[in-house]
Amino acid sequence: MENSNVWYTTEQLVRSLGIREKYKGYFYLISAVVISVETGMRKADLYKEVYEKVASLNDVSAESVEKCIRTCIKRVWKLDPYVFSELAGREVEKPTNEEVIAIISSRIRLERQA
Repeated sequence: MENSNVWYTTEQLVRSLGIREKYKGYFYLISAVVISVETGMRKADLYKEVYEKVASLNDVSAESVEKCIRTCIKRVWKLDPYVFSELAGREVEKPTNEEVIAIISSRIRLERQA
C-alpha cells in the first residue's frame, strides 16, 4: 500500500469516528497514523517522535499536535463513546491519543497484510 493509499484509508477511518476536517487535530491525527504505519512504530513511547514529525511538517509545537488530537478524541467521546470500541473490535475505555493512533495503525497494517 503506497503512502497515498495509507493517507486515504486513514482519512476514511478518522472520518468514521466522526472527526471532521474543520479541526486541526483531524489532519494531525491522520499524519500521525501515516507516519506510524510507514515507519512501523508500535510502542507508545515512540509516539512522541511521531508528534515531533507532525509538528515539524506543520510548523507547530509537538504539544500543539498532542493537544489538538486530544481535543478531537474528547469531542468524539462525548458524542459516541462506543465508536472507539467498534473500531478496535473490543471494549475500550476513553482512549489516549496513543491508543487511538495504535488502533487505527493496527487496522491499516492488517489491511496491508491482506
